[in-house]
Amino acid sequence: MDKRTSRVQQVKVISLLNSSIFEIGDATEANLAARVLAVQKEGATFTDKDFPYSDFPIFKVKLPRFDERLVINQTHTPCCPYIDVNSVDILGIASSSLFQIGNIDTIEGEARIKHFRILQEENHTDMER
Repeated sequence: MDKRTSRVQQVKVISLLNSSIFEIGDATEANLAARVLAVQKEGATFTDKDFPYSDFPIFKVKLPRFDERLVINQTHTPCCPYIDVNSVDILGIASSSLFQIGNIDTIEGEARIKHFRILQEENHTDMER
């Protein structure tokens, strides 16, 4: 990895959440993972014990992995030892996302999100898991 210096004048990020990274500079690796269960329930209160992750297959499925790292033969000729950034405005960085000004060797990310609404006339035992 060619090392360069990141020179940043201004970055404005409104929201950063759920295992996300904002980084200025170089990194060797980033591993991002988020498991999100978003429940909107009308008319009642509940706790996190009412909806365990184990009830939802999306959180159990084994994801495929690459057996080996993809190698691409290439030649880089950096014209400047700097990464210059004047201004960046970002509304949101969410759910295992990376915003980086710099170089990185390896990145691995995973986001699993189950979002549902329960209206008063519905019962969570009737919903499709």
